Amino acid sequence: MRCPDCNKFVSFNEEDPEVQSIDIDETGQVTIEVRIVNACADCGQELKDVTFTLEADHADDVKDHIGKGHELLIDEDGNERTQRSGYFKKGKFIPAYGRYAKSFYGASVNYTIACSCEKLSVSGMAEDDVQGSAMDELV
Repeated sequence: MRCPDCNKFVSFNEEDPEVQSIDIDETGQVTIEVRIVNACADCGQELKDVTFTLEADHADDVKDHIGKGHELLIDEDGNERTQRSGYFKKGKFIPAYGRYAKSFYGASVNYTIACSCEKLSVSGMAEDDVQGSAMDELV
């Protein structure tokens, strides 16, 4: 991709994920909104981005705390950027680099669910990725 500021083809500088929101509802459904950006490696101009809505179900983990006046709390324990390259053959992903390989960019978010009664502590992780060509171009 050509950077409009540098006026040349550049490689991507993969920025850390931005967790925009993290919530848990009264049924144990976790919803996380996270944005990732591919920026110009030379000048830092944001070139592509995507916002994921990650979901995880913890109904079985919190069932004893639902409907008893307890409040479910969720905290982010960290996040990281993920990347993989490869291609699909007969419906199977084959890791590879170079010609014909597709690049996938994503995010992984770790979290901890707690209850106001302080008798619940559950760790979890949600992740997703998307092919680089499916990311939204910002310039």
